[in-house]
Amino acid sequence: MELPEDIIVDILRRLPVKSVGRFRCVSKTWRSLISDPNFVRTHLSRHIQPHLSLGTACRIILSRYADTLLSLRPHEDDDGFAEAVELDFHLVRHLPYYVKGHCDGILCLVINDGAKGLLVVYNPSIREYRRLPPPRNFRSTREVFGIGYDSSIGDYKIVRVPSMYCRVKCPGYIPRVEILTLKSNSWRTLPDHDTPPYFVEHIFQATNVNGGLYWLCEDRDASKCVILRFDLVEEKFKVVPPGPDDFNWSITWLGSLRDSLCVIHSQRMSHVHIWSTKDDETWTKLITIPTFPGPNFSVSSFRYTPLCYTKTGALLMRVRGEGFVVYEPGENRFRQLQVRGADHHLQEIVYYESLVSPYGGNVNESASDREEHRTWLGDTAARSIRQLVNGLKRGFSFNGGRSGRS
Repeated sequence: MELPEDIIVDILRRLPVKSVGRFRCVSKTWRSLISDPNFVRTHLSRHIQPHLSLGTACRIILSRYADTLLSLRPHEDDDGFAEAVELDFHLVRHLPYYVKGHCDGILCLVINDGAKGLLVVYNPSIREYRRLPPPRNFRSTREVFGIGYDSSIGDYKIVRVPSMYCRVKCPGYIPRVEILTLKSNSWRTLPDHDTPPYFVEHIFQATNVNGGLYWLCEDRDASKCVILRFDLVEEKFKVVPPGPDDFNWSITWLGSLRDSLCVIHSQRMSHVHIWSTKDDETWTKLITIPTFPGPNFSVSSFRYTPLCYTKTGALLMRVRGEGFVVYEPGENRFRQLQVRGADHHLQEIVYYESLVSPYGGNVNESASDREEHRTWLGDTAARSIRQLVNGLKRGFSFNGGRSGRS
């Protein structure tokens, strides 16, 4: 008995990324279906939106200096430990690199290869990467980039903004804003009057939320912090108005939680306050947490990097000098999360698994070029899909390539 095509499509939309990714090698028809932009977007919406709403994460990516990326599941095993596993992304091994931003499962990295440097977009879930043409006067890891999705054109944009490091260290540096879309694979420059009078530290990641890219930068006279927003559709910058009590002077972290732009702002040293906004106008206090009382106790809010919520509603954070910490708001207590294999990492990136290709549906890219970056095995895919179909016929459910009774 053959299942109708619409039933198969609906089943595939419900399966996790790893399972669906294997099925691309079953046949040209299946590969075409799973690579279709409409299928990818609906699968993305179904699997990522619940995480965004709850503030949970599929995985956390950890970057290291001159070593490969690590992948961490944001929950503990029965022994109270979590484990970081290597992604073995060969382009970054033995070379300095930074993750500059992420969107819909795609990471944007710059890599210092000792020559001109590399600009790369990479999806760890489907093990595809793509080297992008560098913009003019490219200075590798010292540059500031962001990546986001423009829903008006159905494409991803890489945005280069003025770098504080380049302003200070590079003679003759001219600040420009340049944009590359994955489908066009070419850079264009915004008019000079649209270039903001602010510079961003190159170690900062872009925050992608609310239809824009956000960076934290200093005011012209370095007297306070400024939240700079770039609208991905309008391609215009604006400064996000400060929240209550003009708290921009004391922002120590900017990121996203529960599909909102969030900042840490602390006036009282005994607590850390996290504020959020969905419209860049109305700020709401999301959570207040006490200062972590570890052996390296410090009242500085610069130490705190919120990452995501757990399924139970606890907040997972990185506390400098202490490692990973989970705060239970209902019990008003902390507990440390011991992570195996995560020593000496530089950055944490909250990551959502997806089927989005770094090629962005570019039909001009040759099949051989794309196949170079895939590692899925056809025989594994065929075996998995047979298990899926046979299990459905027998009234079984499918989970991650294995069937079991519902």
